[in-house]
Amino acid sequence: MDTSYVVDSTNMNTEMPADAAETVEMVEVVEENFIVNPEKFRELIEDAEKPLYKGCHNFTKLFAIIQLLNWKKGNEMYSSTYEAKKAFKAMGSGYTKIHECVSNYILYKNEYTDMATCPTYGKSRWKSKTTAKNLTWHVTDRKVDIGVLSHPADSPAWAAIDDKYPDFASEPRNLRLGISADGFDVNRGNRNHSVWPILTVIYNLPPWLCMKRKFIMLLLLVSGTPGNDIDVFLAPFINDLQLLFDIGVETYDAYAQEQFKLRAVMLWTTNYYPALGTLSGCPYSGFQGCVVCGEETHCIRLPESNKQSYDGHKRFLSYDHPFRRQKKAFNGQQDFSPSPEPMNGEEIYNRVNFIINKWGKVSKGNEEEIQQSTTGSGGKINKKRENHTKRLGYWRDNLIPHCIDFMHVEKNVVESLTGTVLNVPGKTKDGYKARLDLVHYGLKPELHLKIEGNNTTLPAAGCTLTKEEKNKFCETLYNLRVPQGYYSNFSSLVSLKDRKLIGLKSHDYHMLMQQFLPIAIRSIMHPPTRVTITRFCFFFKSICSKEIKLDKLDKLQEELCVTLCLLEKHFPSSFFDVMIHLTVHLTREVKLYGPIFSRWMYPFERFMKVIKGHVRNKNTPEGCIVEENVAEETIEFF
Repeated sequence: MDTSYVVDSTNMNTEMPADAAETVEMVEVVEENFIVNPEKFRELIEDAEKPLYKGCHNFTKLFAIIQLLNWKKGNEMYSSTYEAKKAFKAMGSGYTKIHECVSNYILYKNEYTDMATCPTYGKSRWKSKTTAKNLTWHVTDRKVDIGVLSHPADSPAWAAIDDKYPDFASEPRNLRLGISADGFDVNRGNRNHSVWPILTVIYNLPPWLCMKRKFIMLLLLVSGTPGNDIDVFLAPFINDLQLLFDIGVETYDAYAQEQFKLRAVMLWTTNYYPALGTLSGCPYSGFQGCVVCGEETHCIRLPESNKQSYDGHKRFLSYDHPFRRQKKAFNGQQDFSPSPEPMNGEEIYNRVNFIINKWGKVSKGNEEEIQQSTTGSGGKINKKRENHTKRLGYWRDNLIPHCIDFMHVEKNVVESLTGTVLNVPGKTKDGYKARLDLVHYGLKPELHLKIEGNNTTLPAAGCTLTKEEKNKFCETLYNLRVPQGYYSNFSSLVSLKDRKLIGLKSHDYHMLMQQFLPIAIRSIMHPPTRVTITRFCFFFKSICSKEIKLDKLDKLQEELCVTLCLLEKHFPSSFFDVMIHLTVHLTREVKLYGPIFSRWMYPFERFMKVIKGHVRNKNTPEGCIVEENVAEETIEFF
């Protein structure tokens, strides 16, 4: 062994390997390349003098890296750790997986290796029987607590299908499905390419299983953004649904060990709001853009902001509520009109069918006439060439065929709230044009623009924070400490310098609205506005409960309507976009369809993140996703 040393003249007590001088010389040759970053050069010099490990006399850290890179070129060395592990496994370095009985009575080894059931308890070795058994959980194992919603099977929507189609309900293994459609971009930069997966979940399963990734299935993958022509792409899927309901398919039950005719029904769809409007055939933007209220949507057009304001939430209060008589704090008018009656599945079906039968295919020549006759001036009707749901005989019997996605509503609501409270440019709903709208309608005179010569000032509003309050708000969120995995690291999402929130994901907004926003504003802000926002946060937290008592929903709805009216008092009209308005319909959907966790899009978004990672070849992303998904399902089946 070569034990020669090189003595450093700057530190006589430091011993370096023999190759240090040569490596240092090599680094010094390229010193001019580090003029911009001299610190990086000093790090390289340290690596060129540092032994690979304590007591190493032959190699420095940098020299060892260079040698490894040289060895990797033009030889037969393994290119990855995975290949090296495979080689070691062939030599006997590996492990053996041994199955155990579900009762922990035996190991499937030696004389039990080929057995499929436990010889003592008779329980299956395989999971497929457990999955088959879980399909009847809603009948055999579900605890029915009258007046409590904990599963879609407790809901009136589930019961409506049972009452209308008793032959379908008589077989508990028949599937109840929920569908979701959303898109994501598989590429970044200038080569954008969107794909739209159509996903489904099975609600026969227990609530702790039905939304798991294992039981979310990819039904259809649409290349590109389908837009209003999504009916065309959904045609194969609708054909399968029609077959599954009208005829059924022969299926083997591994748990009961028998053949039976499997049928299925689609209870509802869950999509973000524009996709919901496209699928339902109802207008979802612009004037009267609420798919639930329809033509009875209370809406005014803001001339300066060029937006629609969905105010008038006094109509959802009881007839004798004092807010109905107040003028000054709202839109300047008393309102004793009744609340709009939401459309059910039958009414939506008849409305869309009427449009199709009367007008046929929408063209440029008759589009404006259709708009005037169906949604009023300035409205919009989707260019649906065919009502795909008319082939599903049960579709019109669904109480709410298209659900409002809670996740996107909550995200947009809290984004508008924080943007307005922090007065973030481009995010706030309170600005110069919003104040001009108040002047136009003669509302909230204390907030009107003040013009003094060439200077125009905006009086401070109670819904925005001062500079000092913004600092406290951001510092509170920045210093939050929660368990790992609770949500994203908020210290990386708060800009103390710019006093704003950046880069929040949907789940971050979810935690902010339900947990941390009331904490961040509890000692700041105009007190009436602070109380109103806190009430709003408590509503979102209450409605997300896994178990909800029916007798509490009416009170929760009444408190929400009061909260929305209080928001109208403190926030400008431009704040009340369609997302704020949609919150008034969330309680109704819970009452008809059960807990929100069975319909929100968080599980679907997580699933789409997984299949996005399946893309290996960006020239054929759809093929990569489909092949990988089929492989996973095949492995899971076997």
